[in-house]
Amino acid sequence: MSQSSLTSLAHVAKRYSVGQSPEWIDLNQLEQPVKKDSLVWVSLIDPSDDELLAILPHFIGQQSRVIDEVITKHRRPKVVEYDGVSLIVAISFKTNHGGVHFGEMQVLFGADFLISIWRHPSAADHVIREDLEAKTELLMRGADFVVAELLNTITDSYTEQLFTLEHQVEKVESHFFGGRFQHKDIEKAYHLRRTLLRIQSSIGPLSELSRRFSRQPVVPYVGAASQAYFAEVADRLARLSELIGVWRDTIAFAFEGGMMVIQLQQNDIGRKLAAWAAILAIPTALAGIYGMNFKIMPELDWEYGYPLVLGAMGAVCSGLYYTFKKSGWL
Repeated sequence: MSQSSLTSLAHVAKRYSVGQSPEWIDLNQLEQPVKKDSLVWVSLIDPSDDELLAILPHFIGQQSRVIDEVITKHRRPKVVEYDGVSLIVAISFKTNHGGVHFGEMQVLFGADFLISIWRHPSAADHVIREDLEAKTELLMRGADFVVAELLNTITDSYTEQLFTLEHQVEKVESHFFGGRFQHKDIEKAYHLRRTLLRIQSSIGPLSELSRRFSRQPVVPYVGAASQAYFAEVADRLARLSELIGVWRDTIAFAFEGGMMVIQLQQNDIGRKLAAWAAILAIPTALAGIYGMNFKIMPELDWEYGYPLVLGAMGAVCSGLYYTFKKSGWL
């Protein structure tokens, strides 16, 4: 397949027909890309605006609203239906060294074609294309079936990336409930919870948007056979969104539990200090009284006065120690 300066080598365009091998399409010579009883699948990796302006009109005509929407960078998923075509926007993400990098997948499809656009992708459709090409009859089910498979693929990518975050959530939970967290651990928990919130806002709406294609009435180019696939993808996305919500609550509960643990530890330390202060107050008070060096004081000249005072101090301190020990303060 020849390529000019306007098309990247990462772009792939093929036509699939029953009983025929896949036919490569030169994106620079798009005259009649869509034919009856065939499927055209175009994959664009980080396309420029000029490339989109050159390619899209061959499939959708001069629908400027569609072109403007495709060129626009999105931060949230959405589904928009136009005249004879639908646009699905999904947000992809990839975890890397504690950070999360977001990308975007757009799928523009109609009765006999689909265009998948990947920007800063964490995944692409090369693998799913190879799998479907090995079973051409699956491709010939229609563009709607391939779109459902693409959404299923990006859902697999969500699952894989979320498992890398699960370990971080467990680590945060163990730190907080262990009562040994520091200021940097609080910062990590905050950033992790904020990241999960952003991921959830990127994944959650896609579930309901996908479910739109599983309900009646549907657009003419989405057949009843593919509705079950869209419903399955929607259920998977809903479960992932719920899982992220559980993790966010886990971090919040872990933080609250950790603070309660520290508060209990501080209360325990405070009780111990108060108990020892009460015990040590007895000898301190007696020593202070007898240290004032007055001449007339009880038992100063008695032979057993000194041992008696020491014994009284020991008895009172022992009694207080036993009382505090029994009450759990020591």
